[in-house]
Amino acid sequence: MAHLDADLAVTLDEDRPGMLAKALGCVSGANINIDGYAEIGGVVHVLSPNLQGARACLETSGFRIVQEQQVVLVPVADTPGAAAKVFQQLAEAHINIRYTYLASRNRLVIAADRPDAVIKALAGSA
Repeated sequence: MAHLDADLAVTLDEDRPGMLAKALGCVSGANINIDGYAEIGGVVHVLSPNLQGARACLETSGFRIVQEQQVVLVPVADTPGAAAKVFQQLAEAHINIRYTYLASRNRLVIAADRPDAVIKALAGSA
């Protein structure tokens, strides 16, 4: 069942080898699980069941939190077209997706302008 969660976006100030490892390593080094992440253009989105802990260790390690975004976690089957079906339903409901990535346990992370509308649009498709 789809539900609300949140992810953090942090900047990697330098584009050099090891920066992503440093960001993710500080979270795992604090014994905090990462359920999903995406790095695009020097910004890392981190999904964790302990968002406060992740925020604290990232900030302590010198990373700048640029956004905390409410997201929707949507379980999907590991079959061809499963994600496309979800995105088609959202398109038909006129919901714009800001970004998306895949998290552990075959879950789509979807950031949209109207997260509650995402849940409503997908409610009958489980």
